[in-house]
Amino acid sequence: MEKKANNEAKIMWKVMIVDDEKLICKLVQALVEWDKLGMQMAAQAENAIQALDMLQQYRPDILITDIRMPGMDGLELIKNAKKICPELEIIIISGYAHFEYARNALSLGVGNYLLKPIKQDELNETLRKIGERLDAKKSAQGMEMAERRVSESDVNRLRYALLKDLVEENSKTAKRRELMAPLLIALGCD
Repeated sequence: MEKKANNEAKIMWKVMIVDDEKLICKLVQALVEWDKLGMQMAAQAENAIQALDMLQQYRPDILITDIRMPGMDGLELIKNAKKICPELEIIIISGYAHFEYARNALSLGVGNYLLKPIKQDELNETLRKIGERLDAKKSAQGMEMAERRVSESDVNRLRYALLKDLVEENSKTAKRRELMAPLLIALGCD
């Protein structure tokens, strides 16, 4: 699931599409420039309940969802999905330009709201920006882990040096006692 780019491994970000209209799911899948964006289709669901089950299994990085779906709507899906995958990036696609939907989406941490009909350039640009954001997060996490590893190795090296010094000091002290024992006995000391 990794591809080479610029002589370094690049992560393929997983995308999940949720829409009760199969044609919209197929359209989104056809419009996305998967390889160019370093992304792959992880799963596709026709409703929010199915999507929540699939989230557990596929652990996507990006969720593209409609708002209005039967059963559970997209906003409720987002609330529940964030509990499962807190770092999940979300794009809402909707045929409704209602301010209330957008406001609710913003309150859930959604920063990407695309109106139907979906425009290929707009969708790919949105995904490109999300991919860059995910790359930056991954890079920052990698640097943090490297710093932690250096720190842990420094601590381990210090522990080793301390133990070595203690062992060497104890053996020096023991040798001194051996050498000084006859003298101390001669002087009448225990």
